[in-house]
Amino acid sequence: MGIKYSSQKLKFKLPKLSNNNYDNNNNNKQKSNSMIMNKEEEIILINDDDKDLKFYFNSENNVHRQHNHTFLKKYLFKCNISSPVNENLISGGMVLDIGCGPSTFLLEVAGQYPNSKFFGIDIEPVFPQEIKPSNLEFKLADMFQGLPFPDNTFDLVHLETILFSITPAQLDFIINEMVRVTKPSGYIEFVETHMTCRNKGVGENFGLLLSGFELVANSYGADPDLVLTLPQLLIKNPNIEDPNVIFKELVLGRNGGKLGVIIQDVFNWFNNSSESFVNDACKQLKITKEQYFQLVKDAFKEIDSTFPETDFIRIYAQKK
Repeated sequence: MGIKYSSQKLKFKLPKLSNNNYDNNNNNKQKSNSMIMNKEEEIILINDDDKDLKFYFNSENNVHRQHNHTFLKKYLFKCNISSPVNENLISGGMVLDIGCGPSTFLLEVAGQYPNSKFFGIDIEPVFPQEIKPSNLEFKLADMFQGLPFPDNTFDLVHLETILFSITPAQLDFIINEMVRVTKPSGYIEFVETHMTCRNKGVGENFGLLLSGFELVANSYGADPDLVLTLPQLLIKNPNIEDPNVIFKELVLGRNGGKLGVIIQDVFNWFNNSSESFVNDACKQLKITKEQYFQLVKDAFKEIDSTFPETDFIRIYAQKK
């Protein structure tokens, strides 16, 4: 037994790129991530301020980008949910989405499974409060204070795009809470982006930008590579079966087609939209705001010739 990895074969092979100084300085980090490197990889190229959530953003712009991000992940994984809960949800089940945001995911699956009941929680009321399906409910709640539901309630508990901004202790707490509210034989599921790009095709400017992101996260006690340790953390949990891990790789920018442009837009927004994050990044990189914004521009010009790749990772496990 053990972690069950899943991925398709390469659709398109990228040219080999020589490592730059930034890559060489991060060799130790890449070795520490060797657990997930023994996989077949798929390159997708299609040409057609809460103290616990350090990088939390709430704006109309952010909502649009979250919608795009959700649809991108649906396209990559060919479905909204990978856990084998389809029959349960057709007949009538219970699903919880933690940190639901504007609820793109929930609105999709609530329409797909009208006999099931869906719940979303978030620390901010960015979810729709009036126009929504009758089988969908929302609650204001802080996941770090515990999930406001009884034990053994849900057939599926879903969480995505948060691990880059939380501490290992917070992740351990969240896993235990997810397992607690999941029914026996139900599933917990995570969908995450490994934003550090694993140093593939990372040029000097984009490498410096990623370095600033990692330094800021580390200064808060968070670890952008936390998602890479998640399968092993789940294996150690005595209440769940061995996890299934699905990897998808995406090239950032125009070289990744429409999907690459969408995720570049998310990266670009992230590096421009939070004044507190920009201030912290400038402090960590020892540069001015003017220099930082120029770095962002230079980095996203650079990726057109360097083909940086980022991982999308979906992990699901069954409760015993």
